[in-house]
Amino acid sequence: MLCFAVKLKLYLQLEANFMIKRLLSYILPIKIYESKSEISQTLEVNWNNGKLVLDSKNTNYSYGSLQKVLRKGLITIGFEKIKAMNEILILGVAGGSVIKTLVNEIQFKDTITGVEIDENIIKAFQ
Repeated sequence: MLCFAVKLKLYLQLEANFMIKRLLSYILPIKIYESKSEISQTLEVNWNNGKLVLDSKNTNYSYGSLQKVLRKGLITIGFEKIKAMNEILILGVAGGSVIKTLVNEIQFKDTITGVEIDENIIKAFQ
């Protein structure tokens, strides 16, 4: 029973830390991960406006301001047209924001194939 209590206390502390960082990210971005990549140079995962965002030196990969541009493009194509497709190829999967948008917002149910050239990007989001 003591072991369970210690684990529970540790879990609650981690959860509180997580929530504090997430809330503070509405004021300023909070870096939680950084690594080097031969392809993308520096990779960072930041809490920004309550969401985890993957950035490199020159690119916003996932869940950042480009997500709004993506949604607008998908709306222009038309959700029904996208749902009628048999498969979708995504070049540059990064953190998976495009896949999440297709599955959760558009309810795309067929095959999605994703290709990511930089293995460090995949590691950053694992």
